[in-house]
Amino acid sequence: MLGVTVLILVISVMTGFDRELRQKVIDFDAHILVTGEEVLTNWRDLQEKIRATPRVVATAPYVQGPVIVEHNEQRLAPLIRGIDPEQEEKVVTLQKFVKWGKLDLNGDSTVLGIELARQLNATVGDTVTVYSPGNLSMVLDRIKKLENATGEEEKKAIAELREVVLPKDLTVTGIFETGHYVHDSQYLLVPLFIGQELYGLGDALHGITVKTQDPYDVDQVKAEIDKFLDVSQVARTGAECDVLSALLHRRRRRLRNHEHADHCDRAKTSRNRNHESARSKYRANCLGLLGTGNGGWIFRNPNGTWTRNDTDSLSQRI
Repeated sequence: MLGVTVLILVISVMTGFDRELRQKVIDFDAHILVTGEEVLTNWRDLQEKIRATPRVVATAPYVQGPVIVEHNEQRLAPLIRGIDPEQEEKVVTLQKFVKWGKLDLNGDSTVLGIELARQLNATVGDTVTVYSPGNLSMVLDRIKKLENATGEEEKKAIAELREVVLPKDLTVTGIFETGHYVHDSQYLLVPLFIGQELYGLGDALHGITVKTQDPYDVDQVKAEIDKFLDVSQVARTGAECDVLSALLHRRRRRLRNHEHADHCDRAKTSRNRNHESARSKYRANCLGLLGTGNGGWIFRNPNGTWTRNDTDSLSQRI
């Protein structure tokens, strides 16, 4: 009887753990992501092929990348995820994670992760400012065009440059909470067209998310998708993306540690140099020595007069 009770308890615990795992990790991530070395320009045809693959339930386009977000003089560097809410909801049920406000991505709007909202001190109805490094090449092109422009062409080039450089102001329409810190602190959801604008993609995408019938058995579906992808395109499972993300996180942490060590070494070298210079000056002052600037020295006589010596070095005098 005790053995049966223990078995029931273990099964209940594992079932609860599985439910938590699904809710916090699997339910918020796509089962498969299709991306490329370059942006996806023929994504509509590719999306239709993926949808026709056996055991694929749904697909959705997305744009994702780092940005700088500002609110109330707080600046952070999270990731934007540009999505089509109607298509994305079929892949990832985002609606159930929204705790405040609603999943409204019409117009210039955004939905923040709860930890990101806390760090920015932002709430539903606030406006956050988003700066993207994705349009840097476009800015450089506009500057080059401006250098060669005159008259009306110059005015037009200035107007185009101003339009590219200006940040995007987005209204917070909702706040989501998954219970997974990385998701809640690193993501803000924006409309697909906003992501494309911020990164200067035109009609192109960064990738396509895929939902399969069974999130624990995606390798065969991935193999089927790989058959019609170009050499520059790749399909990855959610688990593979998690591993890559973890490796990148570890690499960034090592780089930060290395930079911190270099900074400490430079500071220590600078302090030693300053200390040595101070000791040299102290010894020189004790001997009554002053440098002439050309390798010689002026020293003070016991009677208070000064004698110039352009032949002896400081080390000889000290």
